[in-house]
This record gives sequence, structure tokens and C-alpha cells, in this order.
Amino acid sequence: MGLKIYCAYPIGFDCNLRCSYCFHKDRFETNYTAKSKFTFQDYCRWRDKFISEAEDILVNFHGGEPFMDGPSNTMRRFLNNTTKERLDLLTNGIQDKENYAKLVPYKDRINRIGFTYHRKMIHGIDLYMNRFEENVLFLKESGVKVYVKELLFVEDREAIIDNKAYWKNKGVDFKIQDFKGLNKGKSPEELNKYEPIDFLYIDQEYRKPIEYCECVKGYKNILIRGGWNDGDILACFEDPTVIGNIQKMEYTPYTIIKRDLKKAYKGIYCVDVQGVNKLYKGTYEKDLYTPGSVPSTPIEGCDR
Repeated sequence: MGLKIYCAYPIGFDCNLRCSYCFHKDRFETNYTAKSKFTFQDYCRWRDKFISEAEDILVNFHGGEPFMDGPSNTMRRFLNNTTKERLDLLTNGIQDKENYAKLVPYKDRINRIGFTYHRKMIHGIDLYMNRFEENVLFLKESGVKVYVKELLFVEDREAIIDNKAYWKNKGVDFKIQDFKGLNKGKSPEELNKYEPIDFLYIDQEYRKPIEYCECVKGYKNILIRGGWNDGDILACFEDPTVIGNIQKMEYTPYTIIKRDLKKAYKGIYCVDVQGVNKLYKGTYEKDLYTPGSVPSTPIEGCDR
């Protein structure tokens, strides 16, 4: 089987929801929303040099809401400037219908679009609830593969199960996901509320063989960063080890991700990357980050 790539591509950090549990919450008031400097052409040159043999490249536009006006236009420009890439997208589902309609002509290059129902933000607001449902059904009827998902907050368990039945009756797949929020969901407070049955409700897609691994099964994962560390390519969603850069035309693919379950930083299991020369030690404290350097502050319990 040929090489398959899952590429997380930055599209900005803007979102029209300000969820209190969002792991991008800190960026709402920071300067990390700076637009990426590398271009589609830079990406294509990098792709053609380093992953040209890939038989499938799934692109997920990460960092914000992709169906707002600006990002929606960016996605179309991306599709118009690339050929082999297909899109795998997530949306909060409450944008104008026109922004979703813009991608329908490209439906053959869309793997799927997931609609996250943010119950704590839009439930009970008729405008957003109606818009969410209309957009899901519009894309489904347009021939785009869609699904709906909710984050499992235990106090909403019964309502979420009812919602799953509701969408099943409409012929739409529904997934229940374990909580992903502040600190990428690694904070244990919400997970500690789960009872054994809750783990049975979680969709198989989100059941990872090792704690909190976020790699997409069957694909080699790369994460391109934007804004404050523009163009850097990371080895893993959980370890900010720089293994390349789009603008600098650099790439050293990792070989093995090693997880040390005995060491943790703020409750986060450490991961390490073997087989590459690190530019710096990974840390979740982004303010310590300087591209190509080692953080000056030691990270207790996470010594690589």
C-alpha cells in the first residue's frame, strides 16, 4: 500500500463561537491569530519535493472555523491550486448556507465534513439550532458525506443519546466524542466524571489504543503550524518537535513515537520522537517557544 498522508493545515484561529472549553481559548486575546506567510505555492513545492509519492493526502484545515467567510474562500483557493489533496473538515455548523454551498462543486474532493453540535453554546437558540440542521441536511442532500458529533459532558448524557437517535432517523451518522477542551482535553476533571458506560458511548474513531493519541489511523500524520511559528512542521499532534518547514523546504520524517507513561507534565503524558535531530525540546508552554531553540526553562517531569 502506498504512502497516505493526513495533513493538518493552518487556516487561522478565528471562530464565531467562543466556547469556554475550547483549547484555542487563549488565542482569542493573543496575537497568535497572525495570518500564515507561506503560500499555496510554497506548500505545493514542499509537497512535490518530499511527499510526491503519496497516493492520498487528506487535508484538515485546523485552528478555527473553516466555513467563515475568509477561510471558506481560502479553502476554495487551496482546491483550485492543488490537485491530489482531499478535504476532511470540521465545522460548528452555524455559518450562512452560502459558505457551505461554495464547496459543493468540489464534493468529489471532500472526504467528509463533520458538524460539531456545541450544545453548551447553541442549544435553545432557535436561529443557530435551525441553521445547524439546515446546513447538515443541505450538504447531505448535495451528495457530501456528513456526520454530526457531540462532546460527551456527563450532565448532558441523556440528551446527547436522544440527539444520536434523532440524527439516525434522518440518515445521518452521529458520533459521541470524549471531551476535548482546555489544554486539548488533557485536563482530567471532565474525564474523571465518566462512568464505565460512558466509555462505551464514545465512537470507535475516538477510542485510541494509547492514552490521548490523536493520529489518524492508516495515515502518516503531519501538522503544519501557522501564525506565531509559521510554516513549521511537527512530528506529532502531541509533541511540538519541529521536523521541517514549508518555506525553508525542510523535512525529516520521524520514525518512532515513544510514549513514556511514567512521566507527565501537568497531567499530560510525554511523547518523544526518535530518529530525528531535534531543533528544541517539546513543550506545551508556547511562550517558551523560539523556533530552532531549546526552551530556557526546564520542564519538570518531561525531560527527554
